[in-house]
Amino acid sequence: MEKNIFSDKCGLGLQKTPFSEQVIGEREQKDLPPGMKGGEELRHGRHYEHKQHTFDSYCKKVLKCEAYNGYREISRRQKRETPFCELSEEEFAQLAVYDRYPWEYTAFPVGGDVILIKDDQLAEALNALPPDNRDIFLMYWFLEMADREIAEHLHMVRRTVNARRQSAYRLLKELMGGEADD
Repeated sequence: MEKNIFSDKCGLGLQKTPFSEQVIGEREQKDLPPGMKGGEELRHGRHYEHKQHTFDSYCKKVLKCEAYNGYREISRRQKRETPFCELSEEEFAQLAVYDRYPWEYTAFPVGGDVILIKDDQLAEALNALPPDNRDIFLMYWFLEMADREIAEHLHMVRRTVNARRQSAYRLLKELMGGEADD
């Protein structure tokens, strides 16, 4: 067997064997002789370049996966959520929140509670009632207290509370413009 020595582009003297074939190295940039895998004898600049390409490839893969996850999340949200413009008026009204300001209400202190009335006509009619009857009426209708509880709270007889509540109700209806017999 005859051994021939040839020199490659890098200036290395390598032996040629009868079964030798050319091997293409990484990124198909240079031809490597058999037995070399590539990258064994990289110059310092070439090693840095290899590391930079590896890092760039990693960053691109991470960004691609994050973009895919973002688009998938947007798609999921679109399936679950409904834009406000597609809601009916009834559904939109259920979601609405209205601010309450103290100057929009008339306050009626009753015992330890304060009852706020927004309707001006009702507030004027309640102010026209005698204070004892107004307190009984407010406790019954707004604090949802029974006649017995109101009587205990005001130190009255239950029958008196019932009579004053009914008379306050009739007077309030007349002041509001309704008929007293309704």
